[in-house]
Amino acid sequence: MEKIAFSIGSINFNWFGLILATAIIIAVAISWYYVRLRNENSDRLLELALYSLPVGLVTARAYYVIVNWQLYAANPNEILQVQHGGLAIHGAIIGVTLTIWVYCQVKKISFWRWADMLAPGLIFGQAIGQWGNFINQDAFGYPTDVAWGIYIDYIYRPLGYEQFDFFHPIFLYECLWDLIVFSILIIMTWLLTKYPSKSAAGSVFLLYIILYSAGRFVIEGLRLDSEMFGVWRLAQLVSVIAILVAGVLMLWRNYKRKAGSSLVF
Repeated sequence: MEKIAFSIGSINFNWFGLILATAIIIAVAISWYYVRLRNENSDRLLELALYSLPVGLVTARAYYVIVNWQLYAANPNEILQVQHGGLAIHGAIIGVTLTIWVYCQVKKISFWRWADMLAPGLIFGQAIGQWGNFINQDAFGYPTDVAWGIYIDYIYRPLGYEQFDFFHPIFLYECLWDLIVFSILIIMTWLLTKYPSKSAAGSVFLLYIILYSAGRFVIEGLRLDSEMFGVWRLAQLVSVIAILVAGVLMLWRNYKRKAGSSLVF
């Protein structure tokens, strides 16, 4: 598949960029719905989008470049060539989360309340964004003969796998898992809207982190191009840490809520 969708004069519009833009727009639209549902100020959502999106893109790229520094050290001009792929979702999540937290501290509003409202949109945006990997023919898995295996051009096949044509579509697996997580978050949000006293603020966001990370841990084990940290796949290591941190926070916040303590951060 061609990477360029169309051109206007000398300006090329890449499929990767269009997919990313679509993911962002839909994520903001879903978040807008939940912000209005909670009777919050929608102008703040627009401010958050203006701040968090560029930060998220920078941290997603920075994360990827740092863990693949050997590839970029010899060709630093490629660092800014985002259209060639190379955005780490863990980096994006870290950047967006930190931006939301800082914004909420400055505005003196509840980070956890806003994180809950934004979580469904974030995971749905991730589901759409996975198709950028399909366009760039990266983030694929081991060779396979299953009916849904995807053809990978010879130049993109890893060393030692040149003789294989079809590989596991990791992007598709993660997209489908993200949609499952999205459905669970929608149900949980509906339940907490109807029964707000059942769980502490932040539970939807923390469940998003736990579920996404659990799926990513499993799916990452099928990838051929995982970044490594010693003998560990980096994404799996980060996923385990995220599950532990989010799980402890969820248990602690709900315990404190039941105990009648004030939860402010």
